[in-house]
Amino acid sequence: MYLSLVVFCFNFCIMRELLYRNQQKGTTIMKKYCTMYVFVMCLIAPLFGAQIQKNLKSLEADFEQIIITQDGAEASYFGTLQAKAPNKAKWIYEPPMQKEVYVNEGKISVYEPPLKQVHISELTTQSDIFEILDKATPELDSNGKPTGKYTTTIDDTLYAIVLDSKGMPLEISYEDSLQQTTRIVFSHHKINPKLVDSLFVFNPPQGVDIITPK
Repeated sequence: MYLSLVVFCFNFCIMRELLYRNQQKGTTIMKKYCTMYVFVMCLIAPLFGAQIQKNLKSLEADFEQIIITQDGAEASYFGTLQAKAPNKAKWIYEPPMQKEVYVNEGKISVYEPPLKQVHISELTTQSDIFEILDKATPELDSNGKPTGKYTTTIDDTLYAIVLDSKGMPLEISYEDSLQQTTRIVFSHHKINPKLVDSLFVFNPPQGVDIITPK
């Protein structure tokens, strides 16, 4: 449960900081990465009290990110997610995207190898996580039974996550202000894999430009 709560805090701090970088290349993509990670973990938080989720300490999964533009054009990107309680995560995007996103104890690093640059932000502000958690509600079928889908609206954006019978995320979707629909489909989940802390530490290669908020 700690993982869900901490990354919920991360989300709103990250979004605020990244919005100030609207003149930097890749800002919109960075925002989506951060949002995507958060909603994998936080929307299943209400299920963490269940016996099957009580001992969730770490998670690995493959993902496909599908972006559908307003005119119907689609682009797909693939990669892997590793996450560990209480506040660590790592997203690796396969070529041609080639991006790495690290969340580790109050810091997010977005590394773009083709550009030889990394955006690093310190996260210092906390949000009201309990209020946000309360907004995630289960969708019910005509018989009043849960469908496995949870939804929540934050900052006028509707987010939805579909869970499997074990409470693992299968798909997340949302529409942004540009009327682009983003779907993130997860597969090959591994529950509580052994993940060493060093996996979540980004060490900039020599010659990489480090960009921080001013």
